[in-house]
Amino acid sequence: MHILAPNAAIEKYPYSIGDLRKDNPQTSFPANPTDALLAEYGVFPVTRTDIPAVDYTQAVTEADPQLVNGGWVQAWTVTDRTAEEIAQIEADQWANVRSERNAKLAACDWTQLPDAPVDAAAWAAYRQELRDITEQTDPFNIVWPTVPEV
Repeated sequence: MHILAPNAAIEKYPYSIGDLRKDNPQTSFPANPTDALLAEYGVFPVTRTDIPAVDYTQAVTEADPQLVNGGWVQAWTVTDRTAEEIAQIEADQWANVRSERNAKLAACDWTQLPDAPVDAAAWAAYRQELRDITEQTDPFNIVWPTVPEV
């Protein structure tokens, strides 16, 4: 990952060796140009950094790299999501929870047949706990009931 920043002024990011070749069609570059050669054209490597850990109430976007101690470092911007965005994310997560709950219910429908060789009461209780799953308050930290022994 590189940046085009002659005189420490960002012109283009990200910038690739292919971009350098396109921008300088009359110049022949080696397959793997050195950092010193790239610097002659105002191209510098950018040190990658980890994306900040945030929860769903925030968004992370890549910002322009920062010049730190003579080297370019990848930077991130963390912003708070709007109330509408948060509500949509929560609604989507509840939809995922309901979908998983429905799949778990469908997978054990057979336990409710009159001739199923299982503890019908335990399975009925489990299925009720699955139906009640949406009474929990945090769709990102669902506590799923334990599946009874078959």
